[in-house]
Amino acid sequence: MKTQILPHKFKIVGFILFIIGFILSGINSFMEGWHSMDKNFTGDSKIFSERTEHIFNIMFVVGTIVYMLSKEKIEDEYINKLRLESFQLSSLIFLFIALITFIFPTQTKFSVNEFILVFVPIYLVTFYIKKI
Repeated sequence: MKTQILPHKFKIVGFILFIIGFILSGINSFMEGWHSMDKNFTGDSKIFSERTEHIFNIMFVVGTIVYMLSKEKIEDEYINKLRLESFQLSSLIFLFIALITFIFPTQTKFSVNEFILVFVPIYLVTFYIKKI
């Protein structure tokens, strides 16, 4: 069974969505951290609302998924094998992280959003490391 993959031109679309979502969602976190260091600051440190920041996070994830599903310039069986191995390794890494957080419970709570925001880039990094 062969997975349907987007044309190579979608890599640019995915990359642009990724960059816009990454930068704009990171601005709020940066400003919140910056203003938390200033003891005299009493205003709202966020530029965007929670809903807008969530939309930027969705853009980040959709951009990386579009980038992931776009064909390489040369698409062959080796690339398909690398995709499968990268997905498998990324899944195992996150299962290991989930097991560690289950064995050693902390006060830290992880949302599905945080797992997705880290899983997809780890997949891309493992894919390109294996590709080299």
